Amino acid sequence: MNFRWLGMAPDGKSITLRRYGGEMNVPGYADNSWLEAHSSEVGVGLGLDVETTGLRPGEDQIIEIGLQQFRFHRDTGEILSLDGAYAALQDPGMEISPEIERLTGITNDAVSGHQIDWRQVSSYFDRAEMIVAHNAGFDRAFLDRALPLSREKLWACSCSQVDWYEKGFNTRKLEILNIYHGFFTDSHRALHDVEALLYLLSLPSPESNVPYLKELLENAVKPRVNVIAANSPYESKDILRQRGYRWDPQRRYWSKAIYQEEEASEKEWLTHRVYGGRFGGKLESIPLTDNFKMQ
Repeated sequence: MNFRWLGMAPDGKSITLRRYGGEMNVPGYADNSWLEAHSSEVGVGLGLDVETTGLRPGEDQIIEIGLQQFRFHRDTGEILSLDGAYAALQDPGMEISPEIERLTGITNDAVSGHQIDWRQVSSYFDRAEMIVAHNAGFDRAFLDRALPLSREKLWACSCSQVDWYEKGFNTRKLEILNIYHGFFTDSHRALHDVEALLYLLSLPSPESNVPYLKELLENAVKPRVNVIAANSPYESKDILRQRGYRWDPQRRYWSKAIYQEEEASEKEWLTHRVYGGRFGGKLESIPLTDNFKMQ
């Protein structure tokens, strides 16, 4: 499938990229009077990103948080307004490595003495019916430790719950998706990344001409199950990994989360490719508020 490059010249020989400046693709009809008159059609979401000292939620710490509240049309998936934002640095109480400094631009001096106001963060979470993050499992793992309210919220993942590959893109990496859509960001800071993500989700899909956010909204509330390949033969580890299963070293099994509608086909695949004709795995329903929760 060919996908579009926004900004491609008519002759197809060059691409023009623009620096993202915080704008949003909001429909013209969505003024305050419309929003008030159609409140039942309007949902409240919260875009979120964190920068951290590393990838280990049990050991590493948040050094920056960015939040952007937005309202969306429940039926069309359009982003209707941006309502409030919060960004803060956090002194992690540990050294920020040179690698993280290079990646984020956040230095030890920059965070020294700074603290996130978790009461403000909690107020944003309280107003939102859905938390949106790119690679939500990562962000949620850190937020669940820092903010009890996070554990009760519905999380949506723009990385995995929009099928970028099916649309012809060869990556789910946010920076590259932005470039494919004609814009770039020149900093890896939390709030800036959130704003760029919401802008990307507000753009129309090349196939359906409806915002990417609509697909995300639909998938965020689809029932999901955890498929556990219990007692799988050792020699099946490579095909399980290729299929998207992850090894749990504590529980010592391979598993992956899928939509409930995919359950029959996944069970059949395991039966014939892993268990030699007799299904030996387990299926566990995942509550919506447990989506992307670290087990």
